[in-house]
Amino acid sequence: REFFTKPMNLYDILIQSATAALSLQDSEQGFMPAGHNGAYHDPETPVRNTAHWLITFLKAYEISGEAKFLDGAKQTISYLCSPEIRPMGATFWHRKNPSKDFCNGLMGQAWTIEALTVAAEKLAMPELFTLAEQVFLLHPIDQVSGGWQRVGVDGSHLAVDYTFNHQLWFAASGGLLAKASQSQAVNQKVQQFLDSLLSLFEVYPCGLIRHMMPFKLFSIEKQAQVLRKQLRQLKKPQTFIKEKAYLRKKEVGYHGFNMYAFALLNQAYPEHVFWKSTKFLSTLKFIRSDDYTQSIQTSKYGFPYNPPGFEIPFTLKTFYPDSKSQDEQSHWVSQQLNASYNFETDLMNNNTDDLMTHAARIYEATRLDNLSLDATILQKELA
Repeated sequence: REFFTKPMNLYDILIQSATAALSLQDSEQGFMPAGHNGAYHDPETPVRNTAHWLITFLKAYEISGEAKFLDGAKQTISYLCSPEIRPMGATFWHRKNPSKDFCNGLMGQAWTIEALTVAAEKLAMPELFTLAEQVFLLHPIDQVSGGWQRVGVDGSHLAVDYTFNHQLWFAASGGLLAKASQSQAVNQKVQQFLDSLLSLFEVYPCGLIRHMMPFKLFSIEKQAQVLRKQLRQLKKPQTFIKEKAYLRKKEVGYHGFNMYAFALLNQAYPEHVFWKSTKFLSTLKFIRSDDYTQSIQTSKYGFPYNPPGFEIPFTLKTFYPDSKSQDEQSHWVSQQLNASYNFETDLMNNNTDDLMTHAARIYEATRLDNLSLDATILQKELA
């Protein structure tokens, strides 16, 4: 294609992908196509992907000034503010699987709050801050564990969300909101979380972040559930070994996702003492290790779902703002696009379980600079 005869930059890709996505937008209600939560295969409402594309449309408008992107963004905002996505006036309805919560834990709420906050700031729409703050503050912090509880779409208080990346991303979305809206109520909650953060997660000696919050923070019921599962696995050693290997690949796949949220929190609270802690610095060191760069290649929760090729560059940009980091960022982005970007459809839907969700996750690249891309890596996709 002619595109490859000139220097390739990340913002060219964002514009092309946003243009392609506009043709997928529902012309009446403004929502974007729903996915199924990647490898988890949980049918979802359009809320998640619509929130992601809102951020990308706004970035495309910022880059190009083309009105079609602003129009697309305004349509997504209209949908995200519609009564149907908060059918009972409480949290956003993300998930349709009847055996799981419909709010998608804290994570679904974090993604929607993130998008509303970005839009409120860029378009000077304070009513979006109000909506985001209202939903954020529905979530109480559990006094035993120090983590946030989930809140159902009917407003009911559910158990603590023990998945660490959910806790971290909810805090990151709150940090974005507190910084942009100057909400003292939100800021107080995020500060409380940050002050407890060292006790809310665990890392392996190598710096890899464990997927779940520490076992000692679980409720008695949750501890019993975990122990029963482990006892069943111990009776079948091969199953136990297989589960351990699966969990590590999953944790590798989510490491960059965690680091991206850490970077967002750092930008909102750069002076907090947490950033100088040994535990956090070990997680940062891990992303530049051979262990990580090799392991991430084979995790189905890596390039095919969580885009480490955008997450690691944003982490590097935040914590290592130097010229060497720029080269690393370009390399990671080029790897992600080579693995996932379809240059025929102009969507990030290659080599993934969930075409629509993965395409929407290009939004994670909107916080990066206009990086030059490595043509030698991208040409492999065309071969």
